[in-house]
Amino acid sequence: MRRAFLLFALLPIAPVACSGSTPEQPPLSNDGDASVDGTTDDVGSFDVGAPDVELGCPSEVLCGAAGTCCKSGEECVDGACATACSSGVRCGATCCAATDVCLVGKCTAPGAACKDSFDCDEGEFCEPTLGKCLPQPPAGACEYRPPVAKLEPILEWSWTTSAIKPTFVQVINMPVVVDLDKDKTPDVVIVTSDNYDADLAGYLRALDGKTGVEKWPATADVYKDANQVNPRGTPAAADLDGDGAIEIVSPMRAGGVIAFKADGSLLWKSRRADGSAYVGKANSATIALADMDADGKAEIVYGGVILDHTGKVISGEGREFLGGNATGYGPVSIVADVDGDGQQEVVGGNRAYKKDGTLVWNNGLTDGYPAIADFDKDGKPELVVIAQGKVRVHDAKTGARLAELLMPGAGSGGPPTIADFDGDGVMEIASANGSKYNVFEYEAAPTPKLTAKWSADTHDLSSNVTGSSVFDFEGDGAAEVVYNDECYVRVYSGKDGKVLFQQPSSTATIHEYPILADVDGDGNTEFLVVSNNLNHKIGGVSCPSDVTPRAGVFVYGDKNDKWVRTRKVWNQHAYHITNVNGDGTVPWPEPVSWGASGYNNYRVSSQGAGVFNAPDLRVDLEVSTASCPAALGLRARVKNAGTLGVPAGVKVRFHAGADASAPLIVEKATTTALLPGGSEVVTAPFTPSGAGPFSFFVNVDGASSGSAIKECLEDNNTGSAGGSKCPSVK
Repeated sequence: MRRAFLLFALLPIAPVACSGSTPEQPPLSNDGDASVDGTTDDVGSFDVGAPDVELGCPSEVLCGAAGTCCKSGEECVDGACATACSSGVRCGATCCAATDVCLVGKCTAPGAACKDSFDCDEGEFCEPTLGKCLPQPPAGACEYRPPVAKLEPILEWSWTTSAIKPTFVQVINMPVVVDLDKDKTPDVVIVTSDNYDADLAGYLRALDGKTGVEKWPATADVYKDANQVNPRGTPAAADLDGDGAIEIVSPMRAGGVIAFKADGSLLWKSRRADGSAYVGKANSATIALADMDADGKAEIVYGGVILDHTGKVISGEGREFLGGNATGYGPVSIVADVDGDGQQEVVGGNRAYKKDGTLVWNNGLTDGYPAIADFDKDGKPELVVIAQGKVRVHDAKTGARLAELLMPGAGSGGPPTIADFDGDGVMEIASANGSKYNVFEYEAAPTPKLTAKWSADTHDLSSNVTGSSVFDFEGDGAAEVVYNDECYVRVYSGKDGKVLFQQPSSTATIHEYPILADVDGDGNTEFLVVSNNLNHKIGGVSCPSDVTPRAGVFVYGDKNDKWVRTRKVWNQHAYHITNVNGDGTVPWPEPVSWGASGYNNYRVSSQGAGVFNAPDLRVDLEVSTASCPAALGLRARVKNAGTLGVPAGVKVRFHAGADASAPLIVEKATTTALLPGGSEVVTAPFTPSGAGPFSFFVNVDGASSGSAIKECLEDNNTGSAGGSKCPSVK
């Protein structure tokens, strides 16, 4: 949706020498450079002679429709001469400091460094081009809201083969996204296998988020037989000890937990307090990471077992299956402060424990997959549990059951998601089972109850415990569901379950689910899907004829790059936004996900504040006579009047004539990032064949229909100059 915004006047530059003749559109005789070279030429450095020129204007800069000669130390701004702004950061009539930005008409000093808006204080957003926090502009400032349109994902890259352990390409666990090596491009961590047996071998791999290329050499510790991971286990990744480096933690093949450094080298294997190996085993386990006691060091949660950041067991041995769904698939336990004492607890479907192993509550019910949110907005969380085909809601502090409902469809049901699916401001619950994807609504008053809002057909007869994720692709307040059953990855409308996208995607299913992140760091959202095909090939899973079984990792993005932005991290199965900072560090203390600093959801991707902030590119064109009579110098001052920066590389096209239909002189590009209020002068020489006068036209970021950058205003990207020619030569 476009917002009304005050347009700056882009006035043409008057002729250098007055003339009553009509400006002509000359034949081109420049050097033929029509490529994007990413440079800004100095108009005073043309390789021409220096004849005795009679200057009509000492500053050699004319401005505005009347051709006003600016004084020395002035520049042309919006068609009028103004004192030059040496910083290049102009905010109306004010020249800001070089380190400032201009945000909604005010010079603003950037705040703390950030990776995304969750690293900033309330009321701030993370400006991605700058990597620092800025005050969030008020609603109605420069925004770009993607139009409601057909969902058109396209495959951006895939990983399906490897020269290292080449038969290990089956992926049946959720991927993890985090920047392992701090190169500003996220990485994808996966567990690969050549089987689905929890007693056989699995290997971790790291893929470059931009290309899918493997990052670890064949000699890395992750590929040694002694360091095999459980092929059915789901890893997690974060900076465990606050040293700035990312670590990866995974269930081990032989039992217990194993951790690796970001380069694939072994960090530790789990052990008891006496130094003996801890090898407790739980098939299909997921790892959760959290700083349970706010000491700056993360704890590792493996079912009901809690380990410190060095791999030493703190408590819980023997409770490996806490958070399982009584099906042999599990556990998927979570971490949350359920009793409000400032310390986080490990929570399953029927019990909660302190870090030291002290029992908080046990409701005596069947265990299940948990998630947590505040449904009645009283500041106190409720616990959602999916257990043996039922959805339950509990008081998270006491474990008391508040409501229960049998899920439509067959099977046990997978880990729940919590989100506002229909945009009504009320959180709903979702879970998939063997034949249905279901969305439920919980009402706390007058009598607590659960009702089914909608159900959509699925096909998951193998495990029927798969997870799912949620993302609001259009930013309209109603979330969409991303889910992969045995045969297809689908995107469902959160409002009614309508299928918005369907792509064949085979998997034998455990707890895996597609995740959403800016996986390649380009500012656009992608979703990642894992696949495997062993069961399909032997007939263990049957799909329609249009499904060709596949194995590997597949990354989909928007064909038109119009999905709203999101984070560059999704670090664990129990992801709930506040559990991890944008740089992969673990918050301490962690803001409660249902509180004022949270998003009151679970397994949902969101950018946070500033998601609709947008740039507003504008351009002033002036003509310099400094290199006359050999050439006229065209100077395009490209500026950003919006609320979001743009990276270098904005196209600037110079034309010899009055509009974009005129012959192209040259296409250039900006060379620096343009922050809000920032500008860059891009220059181009023009060698006339004839006396003139001439007209010139400049276009920034292409025509409205061909714009590469989504702006709040697309119709103010041009500038022009008319009646320009060199003064006479003595």
